Formats: sequence, C-alpha cells, structure tokens
Amino acid sequence: MRRLFSNYALPNRSARIIAIGVVVYATSSGLYLAGSTVYFVKGVGLSVAQIGTGLTIAGLVGFLTTVPVSMLANRWGPLRLLRLLQTWRAVWFAALAFAQDAVTFTLFASLFMISQGPVFPMVQILINAAAGEADRTRTLGVISSVINVGMSLGALAAAPFLSLGGTRALQAVLLTGAACCLLAAGLFGFLKVDVPEAEHKPSRWYSGIAAVARDRRYLGLTVTNGVLFLHTVLLSIGMPLWIVQSTDAPAGLLSVLFTVNTVLAIAFQVYFAKNVKSSRDGTRALRRAGLALAAYNLLLIVTLQSVGWVTVAVLLAATAVLTCGELLQGAGGWELSYRHAPEAQRTEYLSVFSLGTAIANIVGPALLALLLSRETTGLVALAVLFAGAAAAVTAIGARLARTELAPHTLPTDTGSGPAVTADAH
Repeated sequence: MRRLFSNYALPNRSARIIAIGVVVYATSSGLYLAGSTVYFVKGVGLSVAQIGTGLTIAGLVGFLTTVPVSMLANRWGPLRLLRLLQTWRAVWFAALAFAQDAVTFTLFASLFMISQGPVFPMVQILINAAAGEADRTRTLGVISSVINVGMSLGALAAAPFLSLGGTRALQAVLLTGAACCLLAAGLFGFLKVDVPEAEHKPSRWYSGIAAVARDRRYLGLTVTNGVLFLHTVLLSIGMPLWIVQSTDAPAGLLSVLFTVNTVLAIAFQVYFAKNVKSSRDGTRALRRAGLALAAYNLLLIVTLQSVGWVTVAVLLAATAVLTCGELLQGAGGWELSYRHAPEAQRTEYLSVFSLGTAIANIVGPALLALLLSRETTGLVALAVLFAGAAAAVTAIGARLARTELAPHTLPTDTGSGPAVTADAH
C-alpha cells in the first residue's frame, strides 16, 4: 500500500495546484450530473424529450466549438484560457439555475458546453510544463484519479439538496457548482508555469488545423482512441441495459459495479500510467485496452446462461476487466496524443484529438443500444470492433514510433503530415 500511494506523489507545487484546481472543477461536474436533471424536471417543468433535445443540441455546440475555442490558447496562453473557461462555465452554470423554459434551457446549456471540450487539452499542456516529459503521463494519471474523487464529492454534496427537493434547494446545487468553477479559476491563478512558445509559429491562424488534417497517422490515432473510449458508454449505458434486459441480476447490483469501477480507477490509474513513457509504451497500452474491452464483451455472453451468484461473479469480473481497459486507454491516449503533437500546433492537435472521445459519447449510446438488443451477435460484434481497434493502433503506433527522432537531431519531412521534432516530445 505504501508503494501504491507513493505513486500519487506530485513532482512540484505547480502540479499540486493543478490537481487541486481540477478536483474543484470536477466537483462542479459531479454537482451538475447529480442535480441538474432533477432540477430541470421538477424546478423548470421540462419533459424528458425537451431535456434530451436540449442536451443533444448543447453537446453538438460543445463539439463544434472545441477546436476554435482551444485555438485561443495560441493568443492568450493555456493558463489564461483555462481560467477564462472556468469563469465562463460559472456564468452559464448559474444561468441554468434560472432557466424558465425549453428555449432558455437549451441556450444556457449550449453556452455552458462551450467550456467543456477545451479544458483537458489545456490541462495536458500545463501538466507537461509543470511535470516535464519524464513525469507527464504519471501526473496525468494522478489528475484522472482526482477527477474521479471530485466527481464523487460533487455527487455527495448534491445529496442533501436533492433530499429537500424544493426548487430553491435544487437551484442551490447549480449555484454551488458555479461557485466551484469560480474557485477553480482562482486556484489556477496561483499557478506559475512557463509554457514555452513555439519557435516557428504558423503564418496563418488556420495553419495548425490544416496540418492536423494532413496528418493521417494522427487522425488515425484519434479515431482509434475514440473507438476505445467507448468504454465510458459501455459502463454508463451498456452495463445498465444489459443487466436489466438480458440477465437475472438485480438492478441494485449496478450501484455496486459503479462503485467497484470508481474505486479501482482511483486506486490504479497511476499504477497503469507511470511506466508509459514512449510511443511503444503508449501503443502497448492502447493495444491491451482494446483486447481487455473485447474480453469484457465476451464475458458478458456468459451471463446469458448463468444464474444467481454466478451471474453476479461474472459481472464483477467483467467490470474489473472493463476498468483495466479504461485505465490502459487513458494512459496510452495521453502519451501518444501529446508526444506526437508538434510543438508549433500542439493546441490544435490536442483539441482535435479530444474530438474522438466526443464523437464516442455522441454515437456510442445509439450504437450500443442497437448491438446489445441483439445479445450474443451484438456482443461478438463489439468484441470484434475492439479487437480491430487493438490491431489498428498497433499498426498506427509502429508508424508513429518510426517518426520519433533522437534528441538534438534536426526534423525531417516524413511525407505525411508535419515533421515531429524532439521538442514536440
């Protein structure tokens, strides 16, 4: 246990400030997830269809604005943009507490979601500046763990307000979330990091986007990582659908499985991330993630025939395997996305990479609902999809590894996409 907890030691004051700020930010997200829907139904009087439509529109707005908003870091710097995002988020968080109908709800939710996508790319850039290349992925593992902690704290903090159930109490959940965002912006103000500017800045504002669009390897990595990121939808939507529709397990088991996933993620994310320090390490992690997720789907097939405690045991084992896939995907994705983002276009590259996970969240629910309704056939199809992603990332990772240059060598033109220099690593 001492060795396990030693993995969570952050390298310096700047990294600790980032971690604290992220915990507060994640707490606001936990408050939103736990209390917002209840307020929109009971406080505002929206129907389920109106909420679903509004959130879909808001999600698309967030998706479309992620890259343009992230590119503001080229002008203002990642730290200033991160603080502005938290302030923007606080304003529209509070506005949601006073939404009056479906129109104002959709408008406020859309403006709120603009602040969502660019946050993690900015955190990635700041973590690299604070921790350095050698400790970057391990520190991001700590950040991922504290995000889970913050989300849990937010959900727990919302419980007393939800138990009261009145409109004012439900509004207080959203207003508390807004306060958390302002506090996070203030905490990030104590951060002192030097993010070096690129030596050769693009001549035009859109040059970075054009460079990503030409980089077939990086785009392939983005798509493949997005497929592997379906683990979030498998847990939040796929698991409940499967247990309720296709097994004899009690619905109450879901809370146990979610708790197991959260505890394992908090305890072992850094353990999985600390040794991922190269392209080959990142490729290996993503490949193993794909195989673990394929195995998870094959394990679920067993529960079609099992009964009682056997079903419960198989579902617990499957959840552990799913969590391994989640942790490996996170570590591999962080390493490869940053390592192969050229310094001059790092903001654009990382923001485009984040779109793969956004697409997974948009497409995933409908895809899983369709496949899981077909039971064995659907699970086999999912297993093949993840195994194919593992094979694809092996090929893409091998090509990416060949583009890496030894320190102090000059960049060369690889022929597809921008050259990757030692500075970009």
